[in-house]
Amino acid sequence: MALFDVRPKSRREELFDREKELGELGSAVSRGYPLVLLLGIRRIGKTSILRTFLGDVPGIYIDMRGVVRRQDLEARVADYVSEHLDRFRRFLSGVRGVSIAGLSIEFRWRGRDSISFLGLLEELNKRGERFAIVLDEVQHARPPLSAELRNAIAYAYDNLENITFIIAGSEIGMVRDFLRLDDPSSPLYSRHVHEIAVERFGRDLSREFLYRGFREEGVEPPKEAIEEAINFFDGIVGWLVLFGRSYVDGARDFSHIKRLAIETALQELNKLTNREKAVLKAVAHGCKNWSCIRDFIAEQHGILIPKSTLSRIIDKLEKLSIIKDYTFLDPVYKEASKNLHTAPT
Repeated sequence: MALFDVRPKSRREELFDREKELGELGSAVSRGYPLVLLLGIRRIGKTSILRTFLGDVPGIYIDMRGVVRRQDLEARVADYVSEHLDRFRRFLSGVRGVSIAGLSIEFRWRGRDSISFLGLLEELNKRGERFAIVLDEVQHARPPLSAELRNAIAYAYDNLENITFIIAGSEIGMVRDFLRLDDPSSPLYSRHVHEIAVERFGRDLSREFLYRGFREEGVEPPKEAIEEAINFFDGIVGWLVLFGRSYVDGARDFSHIKRLAIETALQELNKLTNREKAVLKAVAHGCKNWSCIRDFIAEQHGILIPKSTLSRIIDKLEKLSIIKDYTFLDPVYKEASKNLHTAPT
């Protein structure tokens, strides 16, 4: 086990706890649920759970970040299958459009005797075993690919009894917007979805995680350092890993590790618009309603944002899972938001 490895885990012996989430995923797939959502905020450990789960259950993992076109999706599928070819031989041997020779596999996605993504799902379904298709961070999909994926999920839902789509994402509202379950024009309108929430560690579990990780590394930090990390990082496993890795690598000053985490969060928040950053800064300084936010921005920048615009911004920030009910879901992002440079126009 390497608890302080900053990369996502992929083997059960590497993953700390998460029996509940793995059990729920296994139960959902074995019961034949066609559509499952695995949701949780950034750095909560969703990708590690998914990759570990697929170590025991037949399935394909697709990271949707950077997937813009159908060709990108097909490349991700081919790469994953190639990396885990031993698991897929019995599913893909003899399938038209798929050639397996020794340790290599080739997909023909175009032309004569080719296979499509939907055709691949149909072939996998014929094998008579439960099979999972994992789309991680699916909210990044854009038209026309997003529409193609919704159609594929709906087709599998209705026709492929052995296929379960597992949809995951850290921007929870954006994931729901992708599915469009409430949109009568969406092929997924009013479909039943089985949801699994990935929660942060409690204080005792955070403490056990850190002590076990430090034992693996042969390092024994003072109790005060561990308690400070538990208090600040609030059970978010990605930040706990950052703390552990940084401490083991020689960063013994907690304020330095804290600044490192805040700078990481700032890099992500700086992708937002100036108005969105201004709203986050207002919430970080204690605003608990839209009127307080508007007054804060007016006082700081001399700009009065219309109520309708402000409501849209707050709604987006909630869909991005940064805030909920004017409260930050991650304390690191709250501290980072206090340091945002804003000049809304």
